[in-house]
Amino acid sequence: MDALHTILRELPLGFLQGLLLNGSVITLAYFIFWKKFKVRFAAWRIQQRQRADGRQIRSELRHALGTLLVGALFASVVLYLSSLGYTRIYTRFEEHPVWSVAGFFVLLLLDDTWFYWMHRLLHRPWLYRWVHRVHHQSVDVNPFSSLSFHWLEPVLLSAWIVPAACIIPIYAPVLGLVQLWGLLDNVKAHLGYELYPAGFNRGWLRFFTSSTHHNMHHRKVRGNYGVHLRIWDRLLGTEFEDYEAEFDRIQQQRRQH
Repeated sequence: MDALHTILRELPLGFLQGLLLNGSVITLAYFIFWKKFKVRFAAWRIQQRQRADGRQIRSELRHALGTLLVGALFASVVLYLSSLGYTRIYTRFEEHPVWSVAGFFVLLLLDDTWFYWMHRLLHRPWLYRWVHRVHHQSVDVNPFSSLSFHWLEPVLLSAWIVPAACIIPIYAPVLGLVQLWGLLDNVKAHLGYELYPAGFNRGWLRFFTSSTHHNMHHRKVRGNYGVHLRIWDRLLGTEFEDYEAEFDRIQQQRRQH
């Protein structure tokens, strides 16, 4: 009971911090691309027909509260376990100087791998019907779609962090950096606009996902399951065959504008 009390005591602060950080980034992105400079960035828009209306956004905001609550819960659990010495999170860089740098890429790959396989599981008929369908109600995605989930989905997608924190040495600032990367990458994926340049899919950066990559997942549903990287989709043949052609089409659309 003491453990539960301690975790719940930290929950409100974690929720408010998550609301402030996520809310600020998401609202700013929505204001810039969907309101203030909507006409200016019209040619950057992935889906030319706008269907995201006030009703959709209100629904997304309601579901976002549950997602933020789950995020705060996981943060409280990790902090509690750390206070008891059960995790391997450390704050002194000199303890593992090489790992402190490499840890970012390891955590990013772990997050992407877990997300890919859990995302495919969420597309199984029974889980899709009762859980993942909430997220796919947003076809014309916008920044608020990035947090619109059934409450069970962020539980499943975030579960890896607890055992990882207990097994892998993690430099605390790196963990924060991975979380910030995840936030920005998630907003990028649901932005509804393609910001990357024409040559993005030609060099080594092609292994990263673009906004178009995830946007196609919302439109076509069964494919493009990765979140940060294209690696698993390419290895297992789940990337849409016309992804790069669609990316190039949007680049051509931008040049003609």
